[in-house]
Order: sequence, then structure tokens, then C-alpha cells
Amino acid sequence: MSPFQTLLALAFAFSLNACAKSSDRPIEAASSSAVSQVAESVPTREQLMAACRDTAARANPSAHWVSDSTLTADLTYDSSPELVVWGAEGDSLFVLAIVECSGSRPGRVWTFPMNALKAFGTTDLNVALTDPAPGQGYLDENCIRTDTTAECRHMRKIEPELEAAYSRGGRGLSIGIEDRDHVYIYWDPEFSRFVSWRP
Repeated sequence: MSPFQTLLALAFAFSLNACAKSSDRPIEAASSSAVSQVAESVPTREQLMAACRDTAARANPSAHWVSDSTLTADLTYDSSPELVVWGAEGDSLFVLAIVECSGSRPGRVWTFPMNALKAFGTTDLNVALTDPAPGQGYLDENCIRTDTTAECRHMRKIEPELEAAYSRGGRGLSIGIEDRDHVYIYWDPEFSRFVSWRP
């Protein structure tokens, strides 16, 4: 091979190597850019909670939410959290909202307005997490000799499922006046909906 051919071969090899390196750069840049876009699209926990709270407010535009009222728990027994917020609407209605709050954005919203002024004499109610199962004591006291009613039969049927949900971290809600009257809200696993009961 002549010196000229050798020089030509080296120049060709050098240009191929330079092209390969320059073509690698945009691919690397695109990869890091794609990773950064994915990271930006996944909200932080705080951003997701704020979005869930906004979703509750949009679903209940006339309600005035207590600014620092939030609870987070698995209320539908699916191992994902729901956000609970509450407030008042007018002078007599207490409003509670439950928002599916997992993943990258809010999901379903359930709203529970209740005439708290009539039921409790105030709209300033406490909201707390509780065992979703009413308990054998409640069933014995309230369903004694009435297991023929559909409600009592149903409650006895789902009681073991509610107890199992509680052991896995599932919760219900207690709404009312401390050490006095309460309404309980729990997820009915048979009918896939929230149900309330009052002792």
C-alpha cells in the first residue's frame, strides 16, 4: 500500500470515528432529556395531595373547607390511600369528601353532605379514622332477635370481611361530637360503595 493510500485509509477511518461519536451525542442527550421529562411528570406526594384537595373543592364548589383538615387512609381496602377533607356549606350542612389519591393524579370523588345542625346541633364536627367493622357487640345489641331483617343479615355477613380489611390497614370514618353522638362511614365490600350507620 502506498503512503498516499495509507494516509487516505487513516483519514477515512478518522472521519468514520468522528461521525460515530457525534451521532452518539444526540442519542445520549435525548435519553437524559426523556428521563428528566418522566421525572418531572411524576408528582411529589405533596403535589398529589394538593391536586386531590383541589379535586374535592371542584366537586363541591359551594363548600368552605377547613384549611388544615385532612386524613389519609385506605378507605376502600385496595391498599391505596384516599384523602379525606371536610368543611361546611352554609349554616347547617357539614360536607365530607373522599378522593382516591394514589398514582399520578386524583381518581374518584365521593361526597357526603349531612344536615349536621339538625343531627348534632353544630357543623363543627370531629372526623377520625376507625375500625370499619361495627363489632360483635354492636350487632348483638342492635340486631338481637332481628336477624331476619335484610340489614342485620347483611351486616353479619360482611363483618368478617371488614375485620380482615382492618387488619390489613383498611379504615372507616367516625364523624360527630367527641364522647357523644357519631355517624360511621365504611366501604361495603359486597356492594362496592360507601355506607353510613349510626348507633
